[in-house]
Parts: sequence; structure tokens; C-alpha cells
Amino acid sequence: MQLLLVKISDDGNNPEYALLGKKQTSDRFTPGDWDKIRSLSRGRRVLLVVPDNDVVLTSITIPSKNRKQLLQAVPYALEDNLAEDIDALHFAVHQTDNDGDTQVAIINRDQLESRLSLLQQHGITSHFVLPQLLTQHIEDNAWSIQNKQLDTDHATVSVRLSNFYGFNCDASLLDLFIDQLDEPLPERILSNIPTQDLPETLQSLPQEKLDIGLVDYKSAISALPLNLLTGFNRNRGKSAINWKAWRTPLVLASLVLFAWLGITIWQNNLLQSQSRQLSQAIDNTFKQAFPKSRLVDAPQQMAANLAQLKKNAGKTVDSPLPLIADIAPLLKTYKDLSLSEIRYQNDALVLVMQSPNIARLETFIKDAAKKAGLQITIKSSTTTANKVEAELLVSPLDNPVPGKEK
Repeated sequence: MQLLLVKISDDGNNPEYALLGKKQTSDRFTPGDWDKIRSLSRGRRVLLVVPDNDVVLTSITIPSKNRKQLLQAVPYALEDNLAEDIDALHFAVHQTDNDGDTQVAIINRDQLESRLSLLQQHGITSHFVLPQLLTQHIEDNAWSIQNKQLDTDHATVSVRLSNFYGFNCDASLLDLFIDQLDEPLPERILSNIPTQDLPETLQSLPQEKLDIGLVDYKSAISALPLNLLTGFNRNRGKSAINWKAWRTPLVLASLVLFAWLGITIWQNNLLQSQSRQLSQAIDNTFKQAFPKSRLVDAPQQMAANLAQLKKNAGKTVDSPLPLIADIAPLLKTYKDLSLSEIRYQNDALVLVMQSPNIARLETFIKDAAKKAGLQITIKSSTTTANKVEAELLVSPLDNPVPGKEK
């Protein structure tokens, strides 16, 4: 496999490249322009080298060989140790043994997307992405320690411990970092740092000269299984919705919706039950008044009988049917009022009703006078926390509404 390594500065200008292959086993980064790099990318696999500060390298033990399960579990296992929200990060994983030891590379999604887009603008497609540390020369049973600025007081040291793991630190803190490592000491050291400037624990190990800035084919190929492009979805970016942030509001909205649906269904069933009770009460009254008549439609039949029973306007008719016929249509429009009892006594119709409040009951009484020409008085009432139960007397108005025949 022929490799073209491309390194981009933070501002996207002055790109550098290196060429590696089975025949050209080592190279150094050379400044170039985008036209040159685009021409070199033809027939080669492109490895984008990103700054070490953009990538976090770590390891974790998860007892699973399923790659999909690893990708789901790793972000949450490391969440407490990361400064950014896991939804803003991309995780690449590589399981190095059967005991669940998993190497992890982490990068900000927007940073990775920005660099890939820059390559794409210049007609270049990247096949691999690695931090620069993992292109540093490495050999078996050796640590690679490189200081690129030996003459400065605040130089950064790059330490590659294995194919997939390493770190960067200030040169003055190298002793501290080495002492805190859980890794066993290697057989030898590859470094461009003088032996006396290395941490004391490493000075007794054999040291081989590390050629600064040199990248070789074998060292780069060894890190490719931890390719940061693995599983990266370029369609997921700034426009993606952070569903985690909306999880709680969505759950609460769902609960409110289900509660509203439940109350609506309950109220509908209650109204249907009350409507059936009213219809049954009207039917029972009709059967009592006309035991020999066939019941078809009680309100219409009572209205027809009422027309026959009324002979003189303004005279009281000794029958509940006129009153029932007048009040029945109004009762059906007041679905929040329930009728529990109906009887006829002393030339008046007696209704026992339940209302949500006294104001609603008074509105019903006013509509009875205005729309049905009926006089309704409250004989007795009982008020509780959520309803009013009243016994109402229904009789014809002394002065019926215009157009209402009595």
C-alpha cells in the first residue's frame, strides 16, 4: 500500500506531505502546495496527520468483543474523565487482546470535520486519520521519546509507548509522567534526548539514536487499526440535534400527553354514561305514563301526546309529559350536568341533578326560562368539594317565552 501523509497547520495554509511505501520505507515531511499534494494523492491512500493536542489517547478494559457494543459503551465509560460533552466527540476503538483491553482515540467532531472538509475543498479524500504521535518511529520492545526543540526551555516531548498509545508533555515534566506510568519498562529507548537529560529510571536502559522528524512505513502502518475515520459520520455535525439535552422535556411532554388522553377518554365515557342515564329516565317516564303505547322515540312521542293534551293556553296539564318534552332537549346540551332521579309530584317535575358548581346550575336555570319557557327553582342543595347536588322543581312559566305554546 502506497501512503501519502498530509499534515495541515491550524490555519489550513502551508500543508506538508511525506511519501511512504514498501520501497520507500521512510521519509520526512516536506512543505508543498495543494496542487502538488492533489497530484500525489492519485493512486495512493491518504493519511491525514492531525496535531497531537487535538487527540486524546487512552485505554479501557471492557469485556466485549462486539465492536458495536464497544463503540456504545466506551463514551459513557470515559464520560467523567473528559472535559467536553461526549456528544461533541468522536471515538475510535481498537481491541488489542482477548481480555477486553481496548485502545481509544478521541477527537472533537467539529475539528475533524473541518480538516476533512479542507482536504475535500482541494479535491483530496482522506482514508486514514491519526495524531502525529502515532506516526513517530517505534520498534518492538522500545519506547520512542522525541524532543523537537532541544534548544528551548519550554519544549514539548512526544512519547510513543506502543503502536496505539503515547502522550505529549512539557520537557520539564517528563520525569513526573514517566514515574506515574503503569507500563513496564521497555528493553531499550529510542530518543534524540541526551541520556543524562532523560528521566533517571530510563538512563540505565540501552539507548538508540532517534532521527528527529523521520516517519517510516512500518511505524505508520502499525497504528492504522486505530484510524479516527472509523465509524465517523460526516452527516452528523452542527446541525445534529442533541437529543440527550431534550430527553427530560420529551419524557415530561409524553407524560402530560398520556395524562390528557386519559382524562379525555374518562370524561367522554362519563358523558356517554350520563346521556344513557337521561335517555333511560325519559323512556321509563314514557312507559309509566303510557304503559300500553309502543316505545319508539320517547321525546317525539311525548311531544305528539303533548299537542293532543293541551287544549287551553296557560292551563296547567296534570301530566309530566309536557314538562319532560320541554326540558329534555336542554338537558342534552348540558353534558356536564348529570341526572340521577326524575319524578312528578304536585303538578311539578322534580329533578335530582349533579353540577360541577352552583354557577353552572344557575346558568342552566336561566336557559330553561329563556329557551324552554320553564320555571326552575332549587328546592334543596348540597355542596361538596367538587360538585353540587340539587333537587329542582320544574314548572311552566306564568309568562311563557314568545312563540312558546303552553
